[in-house]
Amino acid sequence: MKKKQRLGELLIEKGLVTEEQIQEALRLQVGGNRRLGYLLIKLGIINDDQLLDILSHQLEIPIVSVADQFSTEVKGTVPRYLCRKYSVIPLALEKENILNLAMTDPSDDEAISDIENYTGLVVKPFLARHKNIESDLKKFIPFTLADIFNQQVFTKSSRVLSVVTLALLLTVSVFVYRQFRVMKFGTVSVVGSSTVYENHDLMVSLEEEGKISLLGHGAYAKGFYSVRFDDVESLRRFLEHKKDNFSEKQNDWLLWVIINKL
Repeated sequence: MKKKQRLGELLIEKGLVTEEQIQEALRLQVGGNRRLGYLLIKLGIINDDQLLDILSHQLEIPIVSVADQFSTEVKGTVPRYLCRKYSVIPLALEKENILNLAMTDPSDDEAISDIENYTGLVVKPFLARHKNIESDLKKFIPFTLADIFNQQVFTKSSRVLSVVTLALLLTVSVFVYRQFRVMKFGTVSVVGSSTVYENHDLMVSLEEEGKISLLGHGAYAKGFYSVRFDDVESLRRFLEHKKDNFSEKQNDWLLWVIINKL
């Protein structure tokens, strides 16, 4: 079985590049995610059409238009970060778990292997122009959580940033929760031997010997209250009699204090 030639070998064989140009592109490729064909085009050594023609002829793979071949059923099969990394776009699904994949370099065994491992599908490569894949990527491939939480972009600094963001969110959530509790239930303080509950311009003080004081301003009352009760039942009867002097929020809060605190 004839061994499949890699892209650099094909281009050298056809006289489109030299060994030195391939080695220079490979040096630039080290440590990055740029594909060899993309680099050769960007360096001005070959053009997009030359790359596609040589690959289509040698590999006997047809050139396709992504826009014409794309099926929405594959929209979520390959995440955007993998499409960008390997300059590919999924096109359609065939029977027997075959994924039609538009590629700028179908000889890229690493890209095919990585995508097959990710999807669990068998890749059937097709050729597409790099500029078309770049322009159609955002149009057809949605940005998802997989594009955030992956080994390619989720670096150590990203993890630190995520932890800091999560800590800030938790801090804000705790603050908002506390503010909500203060707005709904008010504050509690201890003054001498008394426990004081305060909210909505009212104060309820529970003294050590069981006496209860109500101080403050009823929303619909003239003046201020300063009333002392011998027990909870006396306070309850007073509020039932004077309930029209208090707002709905005040009545709800006073009832909450009686039931939960007194």
